[in-house]
Amino acid sequence: MYIHASLGKVYLYTMKDTRAILSYLSDNLNGYESTTWLKAENELLNGLSPADMILDGEAKKVGSLLPKEIKRIKAKKKQKKA
Repeated sequence: MYIHASLGKVYLYTMKDTRAILSYLSDNLNGYESTTWLKAENELLNGLSPADMILDGEAKKVGSLLPKEIKRIKAKKKQKKA
């Protein structure tokens, strides 16, 4: 029983982190950009995609690099317009 309660807490924290990531993405990028970023392999995540990392319970790692990644994506978008 204790193990199940512990796993439930881990699941709850992961869901909160995941929800925060998705909310941050939707506040800063359009749907296509968010989906593309989530599914793309990422050097900062040792070649794994952010979605894979989230599914592996590593949402905190994904969340910690998200602000930097948003800036990078927006800068790239501005360069294309120029």
